[in-house]
Amino acid sequence: MGSWLRVFDERPVNDEDTLMHKIITWTKRLIITLTFLALIASNILTLTSTAFNAVLSGLVGTALGLRTVSSMMHSKFASQDRALKEQQSTAVKRKAAIRKFGTRLASRIKRVAAKSIAAIPAESIPLIGVAVLIADTGYELYAACESIRDLDELYTEMGMAGEVPDDAVHSVCDPELPDAGEVWDGAVEKSGEWWGELVEAV
Repeated sequence: MGSWLRVFDERPVNDEDTLMHKIITWTKRLIITLTFLALIASNILTLTSTAFNAVLSGLVGTALGLRTVSSMMHSKFASQDRALKEQQSTAVKRKAAIRKFGTRLASRIKRVAAKSIAAIPAESIPLIGVAVLIADTGYELYAACESIRDLDELYTEMGMAGEVPDDAVHSVCDPELPDAGEVWDGAVEKSGEWWGELVEAV
């Protein structure tokens, strides 16, 4: 058996065997080098190219049936985008509700101010002035009631229903105003006191 090994070892090396061996070695090296370069290129493209990343992620996900990081990020971004659109829609609705409230309130304040200024001469007339004063106060309370209702509507549109206290609505919207005669009689009764205080002060 030892002689057979010696014969095998002493066999002459053929040029064809050497050439074939070199071709196989260089082919292996070329395949390893190309594989290494392909891996480096795919890593770089995965990090820098969104389209390549999406394609590669889709192929891996389809082939292996796995949920890839790219698909998870895509679904996460989609849900964040939906939430952002909902917030923007809510903000637009709230802005419109506030603008509507502000326009109504500004218009109402302007009307009340104009009416109060216009009522000054009529309020100075004895007896009739008391009736004008009560009517003017009633109008101002009506405007205040409308403002409270608009505020309640604004709160409801902003998702804050029930913020306006019921007692505030009741006291402004359902007040008990005195009769003009009662006010005049009370003023006549007190006029003696007021005159006396005025004389003492002078």
